[in-house]
Amino acid sequence: MKLRNNSIFSRIGVFMFILISVLSVLFMAIAYMATTHFYEASTQLLNKDVAAHIAKFTSPFGNNGINKQKADSVFYNAMVINPNDEVYFLDTKGKVIEYQAADSLIKAWYLPLDKIKTHIQTGGTDYIKGPDPKDPGTMKIFSAAEVVIKGKIIGYIYVILASNQYRNVTDLLTGSHVTTLAIEAFLIIIVLSLLFTWLYFKRLQRNFNSVIATLDRFREGDYEARFDGKVPSELHSIMLAFNSLADRLHQTISQLKQSEDERKNFITNISHDLRTPLSVAKGYTETLLLQGKLSPEATEHLQLVEHKIQVVENLVMQLFELSKLESVEFKAQREPFAVAEVVKEIVTSWILPAQAKKITLECLGCETTYMIFADVSMMEKVIRNLIGNAVKYTPDNGAIKVELHKKGSELVLQFVNSGPAVTDDIRLWLNKGNANRPPKSGLGLAIVKRILELHDYELKLSTGKNNTFTIHMALYQS
Repeated sequence: MKLRNNSIFSRIGVFMFILISVLSVLFMAIAYMATTHFYEASTQLLNKDVAAHIAKFTSPFGNNGINKQKADSVFYNAMVINPNDEVYFLDTKGKVIEYQAADSLIKAWYLPLDKIKTHIQTGGTDYIKGPDPKDPGTMKIFSAAEVVIKGKIIGYIYVILASNQYRNVTDLLTGSHVTTLAIEAFLIIIVLSLLFTWLYFKRLQRNFNSVIATLDRFREGDYEARFDGKVPSELHSIMLAFNSLADRLHQTISQLKQSEDERKNFITNISHDLRTPLSVAKGYTETLLLQGKLSPEATEHLQLVEHKIQVVENLVMQLFELSKLESVEFKAQREPFAVAEVVKEIVTSWILPAQAKKITLECLGCETTYMIFADVSMMEKVIRNLIGNAVKYTPDNGAIKVELHKKGSELVLQFVNSGPAVTDDIRLWLNKGNANRPPKSGLGLAIVKRILELHDYELKLSTGKNNTFTIHMALYQS
C-alpha cells in the first residue's frame, strides 16, 4: 500500500514540476511581450509629433520637389537629436523619394499608405506599426505627417522610431543580460515551487498514509478502527463519512453475527431435539416389525412409517451438515487424491438401486489417475448426492453416465441422466450463483453447491434431452 501511495505522489510531483515549468516559461514570455509592447507604445506616443515638427519647421518639400540641402539638414539634425530615428520622405503614392542610406539598403521602395493615414487621422495616439524600407518583413513603430502646400498634399514624412541599430542593441542586451536574468528568475521560481510543493506533498502524504492505515485496519477485520480528530481539514468530510459508514457497518455485522449464532444454535438444538423422538419412534417401529404378530396391512404401514422416519433423519442430518458448511469458521481439509477411485467406488455402490429401476449406469474415465487437491470426505458427499439424485429422478429404463476427462489444466467431472429437465429456477441458481435457493431444490444440491464453492470449483447445469451437471476441478500440481 505504501508503494502505491508513493507512486501516486511521485506522479503528482512530476506533473506539478512540468506544470510549474511550463507556466514559468509562459509567464516570462508574456512578461517580455508585455514589456516590449509597453515600451514601443509609450515611445510612439511620446514621439508622435516628430514627423509633424519636421513638416512644419524644416520640411524639404517645395513646389519644385525635394530640396536636397534641406533634406540633408533634416537627416543630420535627426541623427544628432535621436540616432535611433530614420527619416524618409514619401510622395503621395508612398514611394521613397529621399532618404539617408545607400540604395542597396532599401528593400521596399513603395510603402502602403493605409497605416500611415490611420496614424495621422488618430493624431498619433494609437499603437500601430508600419513597414521599414530597410527591413520590410519587420513591422516597427513610426511617426508620420502630411506635407501640405496651398491646401494640397504633396507628400509624407515617415520617421522610423526604432531603427535597425536600436534593434541590434536590444537584441544584444536580450541575448546577454536579459536572458541571464530570465534564466536566473526561472531557476529561482522552479526551486522555490518545488520546495514548497515537496513540503506540502510530504504533509499530505503523511496524512494520506494515516488514512490508508486506518482503512487497512478496518479491511483486515478491526471494525473498531475510526478516524480521530487529527485528520487534516481537507480530509474532514471523508473522515465523517467513513466513521458514519463504519459505525453502521459495524452495527450490521454485529447483528448478522448475532443472527448467525442464533441460527446455528437453533439448528443444533432442533437437530438434537428431533433425533431423540425419531430414534424412539424408529426403535418402537423396528420392535413391532420384529415381533411379526401384525397383519400384512399393519406390517406394510409400519414399514412405510419406518421409511419416512429414515427420510426425516436424513433431512435433519443434511440440515445440520449444511449449517456447518455455511459457517464462516469452517475450512475444508484438503489433500491430494485420485478422484477417479472415489467416483468408481460410489458408482459401484449405486449399481443395484439403478438396476432395480432398470437404469443403465456407466462410468467413463474412471480408470484415470489424475489427482486433485480437495477434501476427500466432502467430495464423496458431492459425488454421492449427484449420483443419488440422478438415480432418484431418472425414470425406469433410463440411463445415467458419469464421465471423467482432462481439459487443459482442469479435470472435468460430468453427471448425465435422462428424464425430465431440471426447472429453470434451479438451473439459474446453480449457474449464476443466485443467493436465494429455490424452494424445491433440496438440501442435497445446496450441500453440493456449498462444498464446491469452498473448493473454488465451478458447477454448471445444462438441460435439454438430458440433465448434465458439470464440475470443473483444478488438477493437482505436485
